[in-house]
Amino acid sequence: MKAIVQHKYGGPEVLEMLEVDKPSISDNDILIEVHYANIASGDMRVNTLGVTGILKFIMRLLFGWNKPRRKVRGISGSGKIVESGSRVSNFKVGDRVYFINSMKAGVLAEYLKLPSNGKVVTIPDNVSYEDAAPMAFGALTAMHFMNEKNVTEDDEILIYGASGSVGSYAVQLAKFYGGTVTAVCSEKNRDVMKSIGADNVIDYKTTDIKELLVSYDVIFDSVMKLNKSEVSHLLNANGKYLSTKSPTTEKVELLLKLNRIMSDGKIKSVIEKIYDFDEFREAHEHVYTGHKVGNVLVKIKGSE
Repeated sequence: MKAIVQHKYGGPEVLEMLEVDKPSISDNDILIEVHYANIASGDMRVNTLGVTGILKFIMRLLFGWNKPRRKVRGISGSGKIVESGSRVSNFKVGDRVYFINSMKAGVLAEYLKLPSNGKVVTIPDNVSYEDAAPMAFGALTAMHFMNEKNVTEDDEILIYGASGSVGSYAVQLAKFYGGTVTAVCSEKNRDVMKSIGADNVIDYKTTDIKELLVSYDVIFDSVMKLNKSEVSHLLNANGKYLSTKSPTTEKVELLLKLNRIMSDGKIKSVIEKIYDFDEFREAHEHVYTGHKVGNVLVKIKGSE
């Protein structure tokens, strides 16, 4: 099968499309024919080792000291189950699924093996493969911060980096939980932000948010570019500062919760561009610039 392989840390230039063995499954596994791979900031950080300080040390321990431990790249996407192990009871052949496989990667390939108890769930009937592909990365991350514990009815929410993958889902989840949302992004993305529910949009290029004369119940930095000390004066007395600098966990329960919200049409994926499989380098270059809008996908097999 064809797969995108990386033998050393670096930019898109170190990625190669190679023929590799198709995975074989055991009794508790499922084999997925991958339709779309999501290329996200998480891919960029691992592939390039683009972090500093103690985080770089931790990532080397987790993902490989001198090179990625898992050669086939890609951590999230969507596809169809084509084989199911004899002990698998929660999925069946033909199920449409979306998934995240952060530690073992392998999504940028024609086929992916996952344990049936992995971070994988079925796609709601009214959701496409394309819309589902980024959910297990961007929406799952956003839900760790924008949820019923952190957002209550009529809260004033400021989301910094709102036009990215995590940010665009965070806008929608904050609205779902009753917040009034101010999205901070580039002016060119104003219409996109309004289309997904943002009440207000601030252009970070022309407005220094640190000088705003309003206050918020929640400030969420979805792109790890704000320090709490810079914006703490904008928080109400019991306000919360949240940032993707904080660790998150991948839980199937949250994916199932997202399914219910997706099924009701309350959250959707903002997809800027879909690249063909042989355009994998261009897709990564797009993401590595740090200026994508919403999500970028690689089409591995046409959806049905």
